[in-house]
Amino acid sequence: MSTKKTGTSEMEVQIRLTDIPEDILAKWQNIVNILARVLQVPTAVITRIDPPLIEVCRASLTEGNPYKNGEKVELARHYCESVILHRRRLMVQHSPSDPEWSSAPEIEYGMVSYMGYPLHWPTGEIFGTICVQDCRENSFGEKYEVILSEFRDIVETHLAMVDMISTLQKKNDELTQALQEVKTLRGMLPICSNCKKIRDDNGYWERLESYIASRSEATFTHGICPECAKELYPGYKKG
Repeated sequence: MSTKKTGTSEMEVQIRLTDIPEDILAKWQNIVNILARVLQVPTAVITRIDPPLIEVCRASLTEGNPYKNGEKVELARHYCESVILHRRRLMVQHSPSDPEWSSAPEIEYGMVSYMGYPLHWPTGEIFGTICVQDCRENSFGEKYEVILSEFRDIVETHLAMVDMISTLQKKNDELTQALQEVKTLRGMLPICSNCKKIRDDNGYWERLESYIASRSEATFTHGICPECAKELYPGYKKG
């Protein structure tokens, strides 16, 4: 997670740069295609924010849609930027006649009306937007709100799945690393009955201490047990 400032506002935006799997992107492509067709607009888009840029994550494959998948532009009072900054739905009926939106960059693309919702990760960070745009004045009635909000919920469910998979993968990587750091001795060990050396997998005989130390977290200190002390030092008495 990181916190960045947009190029046109002092408001800070928390974002995540987690990759979206291809199978999820394919589902999103279907979603924007359906949105554009059902709502009869030239443009339906899912965007992703990464200040100072905003990316067209998936755009509907419809006639008259000026946006392409993967396209990135700098934030400059775009419709979607307002949705992201204020984290609420935005509806613009006709931007050229709206003083707040009369200079919106989308007008250059012929997109003069807009409705969009913010998209969030389950942990609260902003992902981007899901929106529809039209090349003519559009008041976007209740049908638009209901359908667009339903698809927003679906996309956020996908984001929750991606988050869960990412979390599980991280935990799996941590477990794998931990297991690699833990060395365990298993099975039967061929040991010399006289010198107590152990034969390794390559047929070499190693001292017991060396064999165990190289295959476990154990370390050795050396001393003399009472029986060996009597044998080696018969005249020595512990004071």
